[in-house]
Amino acid sequence: MASTATEVDAVELAVMSSRFEGIVRQMENTLLRAARSTTLAISRDFSCSLATADGDLIAVGEGLPVHVYGASLLNQAMLEAHPVVQEGDAFLHNDPYTGGTHAADYSLIVPVFIDGEHMFTAIAKGHQADIGNSIPTTYMPHARDVYEEGALLFPSVKIQESYEDVADIIRMCQRRIRVPEIWYGDYLAQVAACRVAERSLNEFCSRYGREKVVAFLEAWFDYSEIRCQEAIRELPAGHIEARSHLDPFPGLPDGLPLMADIDVDNTTGTVTIDLRGNADCLPVGLNLSEATAVNGVIAGTLYVVNSQRESRTPRVEFNAGSFRCFDVKIRENCCVGIPRFPRSCSMATTTISERLFPLVFYAFAELVEGWGAAEPCYGHPPCFGVVSGYDPRKGSDYIAQLFNGTAGGPATAESDGWLSLVAINCNGLLYRDSIEVDEAKYPLIITQSQIRPDSEGAGRTRGAPGNLCEYGPLLDEMRVHYQMEGIVHPARGVRGGDGPTVCSAAVVGPAGGVTERPEAVAAVDLQPGERILSRSAGGGGYGSPLERDPDLVLTDVRERYVTLGRARDAYGVVITGDPDRFETLEVDRAATSELRAGRLG
Repeated sequence: MASTATEVDAVELAVMSSRFEGIVRQMENTLLRAARSTTLAISRDFSCSLATADGDLIAVGEGLPVHVYGASLLNQAMLEAHPVVQEGDAFLHNDPYTGGTHAADYSLIVPVFIDGEHMFTAIAKGHQADIGNSIPTTYMPHARDVYEEGALLFPSVKIQESYEDVADIIRMCQRRIRVPEIWYGDYLAQVAACRVAERSLNEFCSRYGREKVVAFLEAWFDYSEIRCQEAIRELPAGHIEARSHLDPFPGLPDGLPLMADIDVDNTTGTVTIDLRGNADCLPVGLNLSEATAVNGVIAGTLYVVNSQRESRTPRVEFNAGSFRCFDVKIRENCCVGIPRFPRSCSMATTTISERLFPLVFYAFAELVEGWGAAEPCYGHPPCFGVVSGYDPRKGSDYIAQLFNGTAGGPATAESDGWLSLVAINCNGLLYRDSIEVDEAKYPLIITQSQIRPDSEGAGRTRGAPGNLCEYGPLLDEMRVHYQMEGIVHPARGVRGGDGPTVCSAAVVGPAGGVTERPEAVAAVDLQPGERILSRSAGGGGYGSPLERDPDLVLTDVRERYVTLGRARDAYGVVITGDPDRFETLEVDRAATSELRAGRLG
């Protein structure tokens, strides 16, 4: 942005930054209310953000971390493809090779003009129910390249001009996508979100004047940078070698080692993260896009600095000013870097991405007591599966991404894991589906959804437990695609904490017989009467379980998170009373002290 002598005081800085956040929330509310798919309208697998015309991220609202980094990359892709943009334009982008996350995330990019000049960019990104893949799922871990993946790619393609749809692009999508009416409804919701932002930004600039807004943006980014520098100065200085290992996957029989070399400079308040030592692009669909690679380690570090309750520094903002404090080194043709076309990035928002976030905060936890967190749940078992089939009630096909369970969040030094985390790179912002809405919209029945007892990683603070979910087709055959992870290399507890149980899946027959499904990646065809049983993982624990407050263990037993046997075996807590009458349960203090003393001795 051009410099100006106009000054912005502290009150104006607070008010104007809140107003930008408010505009993003207007976008989110519009998209949430107008979307047609359950993926967007119920589960909120979408994000909205505002950037400058140069692509500097201003505000993200409740955007998923894995979604919102990369505004500069999207903006750059738009301007490289269309050096001249005009008011009323809108661009469709899902190309992971030029700033997108993965092909399933469609971004609607709108240049916003103030007094005839492109001053802002509004972005609404949403995970689609279907994207034209060769099989009915948006996740293709087997895909050797983008051609085998089969998705339509839109590298910043103009989809609106003078506020009117480009009909050719719309027809192309409607012909290729399996549920065209669902896609078009979601597309219109994204358009509406960006146009709401366009109107509100014009009102905002009309009120404050262009010069004042420009001055605010400069001051806001500078202020955010200073706050981030102050927070980084509280981190332990020096060099950290963060390491993890992905499970075996189709095409990767030995799994994949993952690394990040982290250098914290306390004098400048900067962090350098080197990802260049990771493997070259893989002949499978697990490669990260540039946006997801860089986002993972920046968000992982911000997770550390923002989770320290004793910190003297206020919360660090997630914007371009804060990003100035990070130097992420990546290379081309790297599975954790810049992908080389046509290697597939179908899974770029899951799997490796979900390992990358905790790669950072687990390393800090290992380094210094009180920092970071244990590892979260890994994998997308059937409760997060993609279901498809034919609905005889409507006489049409259906396809949907389900979010019918939870997965356990990791423990930190100060708190137990977040129960409804779902995926660490979404930071708990995804919502669970409504069982009633899913059963009304799709020909399926959900017969079980509950906490999975004894699935947490035990610790002084414990990981959150996982989930048990069971569902199946109601009227006709249903196909379920899912991919599990963290089985061979499960989530780890930290500083004496235990790891959690792992994901698993089984098919339940009409007579109740259970057939285990050991495959990490599977497509299961279910007949009416059959159900798939999903067991999601918990999160890792932090610190020794023998140091956990016995009263907290008692609460966990009463909440049915852990059983009486696990309370004794994992935590060394003896609880007496009738297990069927929770009000009678109480801690036997003497027996607990004796048991713990014997184990510690």
